[in-house]
Amino acid sequence: MAKKYEVTYKPTENEIQSMYVCNRNDLAYVIQPIQYTKKFKVVKFKISNALELHFLKENNINVEFTEYDAQKKVMELYSLHSERFINK
Repeated sequence: MAKKYEVTYKPTENEIQSMYVCNRNDLAYVIQPIQYTKKFKVVKFKISNALELHFLKENNINVEFTEYDAQKKVMELYSLHSERFINK
């Protein structure tokens, strides 16, 4: 029986730099696994106040992703928010 090949998302150098900019400005995104499924949620929080979590929602519904899509979405969000911090 053939082994399943797992696809993982590899961030680009620009996305990694965007992540550093957001982390320096007290913003973080993580992916949180959903119990009993292979789906993930994207969570946004301030590093200084990690107890206040904000889940990614579309039309007031929590969005669930596969692991690859969740990692890609996190890097897209880092890229968007780093532009905001750079243009201050």
